[in-house]
Amino acid sequence: MRHIWRNLSFVLAAVVLAAWCVYPPDKTLRRGKDLAGGVSMVYHVSIGPNENAKDVLDRTIDVLKQRVDPNGLMEIEMVQQGNDRIEIAMPLPSPRAKALQKDFEDAMTRLREAELDESRIDMLVKGDATSRAAALDTLSAGSDARREMIKKTIDTYDAFVAARGAYDTESDPDKKKAMEPGVAAADIAYEQARAAAIRGSITEAEIRGVVNASTKVRTVHDRTESVTLPTPREVALKRVQDAHPESRAEIDRLIDLYVKYEKERTSLDDPQDLIRMLKGAGVLTFRITVKPGSYAGEDRAREELRLRGPANITAKDVKWCKVNDIQAWIDSPAEARAFGEDPEYGIRFFNSRGYIAAPYGGDYYILCHDTRTARLTQEEGSWQVARAYPGADSYGRPAIHFQMNANGAVLLGSLTRAHVGDQMGVLLDDQIYTAPTLQSAISSNGQITGSFSDEEIRYVVRVLSGGSLQAKLSPEPISVNSVGPELGIDNLRKGLAAGLVSIVIVAGFMVVYYFSSGVISVIALLVNSLLILGAMALSEAAFTMPGIAGVILTFGQAVDSNVLIYERMREEFHHGADMKTAVRVGFARALSPIMDGNVANLIICVVLYYFGTQEIRGFAITLGIGVLTTLFSALVVSRVIFDILVEKIGWRKTSQLPMTFPFVQRLMTPHVDWMKYRHVLLGALVIFLAASGVVIVQRGSRMLGTEFRGGSEVEFQFKKDPTTGNDLTLKREEVHERLKEIAESAPANDPVSVLAQAEVLPVNPRSDGVTSNRFRIRTGPADEKIILDAIANRFQDVIEGSGGLAFGGAGTPDWRGRVFQILSHSLGENIERPSIKDEVGSYMGGAAIVLENLDPPPTRESLWSRLQRMRLQHEYADTLARARELRVIDGNDAAVKSAVILVKDEMINAYDSTERWESRLAVTEWRLVNDALTRPTQLASVQTFSPTVAATFATQAILTVVISLFLLTVYVWIRFGSPRWAIAATVPLFADVVGIAGMIGLAEVLYESPVTGNTARALGLLPFKFDLAQIAALLTIVGYSLNDKIIILDRIRENKGKLPFATYQIVNDSINQTLSRTLITAGGHLITTVILYVFGGEAVRGFAFAFNLGVVLGTYTSIVSSPLVWSRKYDNVMPPGSTPTGIVPAAV
Repeated sequence: MRHIWRNLSFVLAAVVLAAWCVYPPDKTLRRGKDLAGGVSMVYHVSIGPNENAKDVLDRTIDVLKQRVDPNGLMEIEMVQQGNDRIEIAMPLPSPRAKALQKDFEDAMTRLREAELDESRIDMLVKGDATSRAAALDTLSAGSDARREMIKKTIDTYDAFVAARGAYDTESDPDKKKAMEPGVAAADIAYEQARAAAIRGSITEAEIRGVVNASTKVRTVHDRTESVTLPTPREVALKRVQDAHPESRAEIDRLIDLYVKYEKERTSLDDPQDLIRMLKGAGVLTFRITVKPGSYAGEDRAREELRLRGPANITAKDVKWCKVNDIQAWIDSPAEARAFGEDPEYGIRFFNSRGYIAAPYGGDYYILCHDTRTARLTQEEGSWQVARAYPGADSYGRPAIHFQMNANGAVLLGSLTRAHVGDQMGVLLDDQIYTAPTLQSAISSNGQITGSFSDEEIRYVVRVLSGGSLQAKLSPEPISVNSVGPELGIDNLRKGLAAGLVSIVIVAGFMVVYYFSSGVISVIALLVNSLLILGAMALSEAAFTMPGIAGVILTFGQAVDSNVLIYERMREEFHHGADMKTAVRVGFARALSPIMDGNVANLIICVVLYYFGTQEIRGFAITLGIGVLTTLFSALVVSRVIFDILVEKIGWRKTSQLPMTFPFVQRLMTPHVDWMKYRHVLLGALVIFLAASGVVIVQRGSRMLGTEFRGGSEVEFQFKKDPTTGNDLTLKREEVHERLKEIAESAPANDPVSVLAQAEVLPVNPRSDGVTSNRFRIRTGPADEKIILDAIANRFQDVIEGSGGLAFGGAGTPDWRGRVFQILSHSLGENIERPSIKDEVGSYMGGAAIVLENLDPPPTRESLWSRLQRMRLQHEYADTLARARELRVIDGNDAAVKSAVILVKDEMINAYDSTERWESRLAVTEWRLVNDALTRPTQLASVQTFSPTVAATFATQAILTVVISLFLLTVYVWIRFGSPRWAIAATVPLFADVVGIAGMIGLAEVLYESPVTGNTARALGLLPFKFDLAQIAALLTIVGYSLNDKIIILDRIRENKGKLPFATYQIVNDSINQTLSRTLITAGGHLITTVILYVFGGEAVRGFAFAFNLGVVLGTYTSIVSSPLVWSRKYDNVMPPGSTPTGIVPAAV
């Protein structure tokens, strides 16, 4: 009996491991974008005729990850899709992450408003007591240390004023002369206190420099030791703390606010940020580095880097370039230790190697030339690296070889020929990865030499290869699928409800029908659920709504396995077997059909995973895991429990409902002559399939979702009524009328004209079936940005989101006539509107950006928040230190028609350099305004597919179905050793697919018909579309149906024994004997899928609808197809109804 304890130990270990993996579930169980809210985008990658597609896609993903998430802290997934596409998915920020971000940004706003300079302090100290108190509260920004410094400044100023007043009122010359040193000392004390307050005042730019620095841990190894370098954030934080020792508590408080937000932040704040970052990914450039002592403006460049940052130096002929990874430049632990211990060591380190370097924000920057004769960028011409690979130099030492395309060879040859002996930086996305010495001119073939480790060689090869990816990645995603967090929470709630109800009802049925054996199956079902969760947590796979559907279907599959075992056990009981024998034989005889059915499902899962999208892969993963855990639970967990109860505790007798009430047994095991009625059954099926075919042909492409025909699908939820707090609602007809208004008001051939034929679908409607607070709109192929803008703008009175804004000059890079220098105290004089008299003296030398004719007019708050959010993005982080203000010049705060944005940068002044003002201030601010205002804010859910992508998806869907059916046919052929049996099992599957497709089309007909529409909506029917989720449903149905057919065929094979053929009566008896199992498992699956249909929400209702039909149709075709294995030729000698020797008729 040792196997009992061995198996029990194995089961307990699996349960403990699963529980350990799952705890705590809120951290370990990941949610996909349809449950947590998120976005997935598909990008096209150009593959050359002689390129390896997998290699190009792998390199592209590698470079994109380095750019978007270099520290690997965000849940941004990038996976290969097909041979020339990459799917990128990211979650949207959670409500808690948004709240923590707001806390940090509010603190940053207070800090920015409290930044001190001499003029602000002078204005403060010269005010009266009331104004001083108000200003002190603002300028202290919640910091006790800052408040004390400012109060000390006020006190020293008051002391100076008192001393000066006494000096001015004193009439005695001698006394007055004696007072002069005291007055001077008081004046000096005030200036010193003011300077100390300014010096001790931390700035927003300093804090952002810390939080934007990397937290990546870097370690340098050699054979004897390893040294861990401080992270760039640790370095930057120490510099700020050393500069402001008296404000350490305030610095720690601000950093702590960001760290709390960072722990909750798992993605970027908006999908458009990701799209924008991807546009600039993989840009390779070459620059000659500046030698120490060769550049006259070196000291000034260093000082400007320290004060202004790398993007704001005044020199035009040089540029500071960030060192990508300092670890790649350090050769030994001793050097690493020196970097950590001495802040100035890095400068000397790079200087000794021939570079000018300086620290900024926790990272090091190298000074590079920025002239056409000392660089190779895309401004010098179109070029790229054709290939990069590891090799060896002339001495056999490791080196990196690369090849340029034809134009690149000419340009690089020209650059390197003039700089032999100099060091040339290799930069990707403006970060310098390596800067080797040019040993000779390089043209088409280049070689980078140095003391490279294998890891460093792979690193540089990846960089060079990545540089060719800029032209490969499509500039915009070719499809977008997004789900808002609110919709994700709703999906999660409904999915969990459906799962809970399913497991309760299935468990209740098993206990009622199988009594004590049913209790064992419930225990196995609970273990199965835990194992699924543990496997998902261990593999870090994300749960999706289709994935939850897969888990729920697994419950039905688990029932199926237990039913097969228990039905076999009952047959043994009828034959007089004892408990021990019934358990042993029941498990043994059920093993074959259980394995066959689950292998079929695994084949489906593999095909779905290979061809499906992220969501469908989520379904395939969870269903596949469920199949494996179901096998384990049914064959191991249940068996262990039975063995312990029977062999150790002495369980000798059990019962089941059919054994207690014999009429149930008679009802579930009929004596129907199925062979007699086979022609009638087949005829009914043919008529049904013909009707389905008519529906399919009549509906045509209208049955296809946006994934297969192209177009957009937008879902949005209405906001709450501010007066009542209730959700705003509209009727389906009202939404459709608004869409028609958009189309009719547009010019001829305008993209929005497709909205006139848009499909409008209420989501979770009220009792009338047409009123809802959420709607889904489907349109044909068109410019999705224009469609989204039009919808968001037309419904802005009822939804939280809003579309992109139109304004004078929107979408154009030309800023002239829109951005003006501020050279006068009067705003109107600066922007050529003399009637406007606003005072702008504090912005002298800055810029005024005029936004005219904003359409639709936004509120002042929403306009400002859009601008502020964009300024927080990485590419605009250098603008955060700029003073800025929004002034309305036409309209009011509730509806801004025209406005002016005032901006002042202390380091960029129109009086100093007009050229620099234009290139660094005007251009940047105009681009920021366009990015902030022209893009729509996020709707609840958006799917867009170009016609090309739709055609690809359609091809994938067809291949998925065909390959699945082919593999299943091969499996059955091998399993039963006969093509006839394979045909009997798989040909009816085509009938299942056609029949279900016809019913999906009929559902839409019933929904849209004025006669049946109300009834259809009352039944929960929707205008279901064929999408990838429906393909997953079809293939899952195929798996279920095949399993049903295999069980009947397996019984036929068992009953025919060594006979070379299946007789008329054997087929009849086999169908009758397995009918009990068929009805119970079909009922179990129907229970779970009906629950999914009712409680799972509309996200999976189409899936549940198809599966419900598939269960019924699959059961019917199983009976119809079984006679295909009957051999009339060999059976004609045996009269109908007779039984060959050795065959036992079905038990009653």
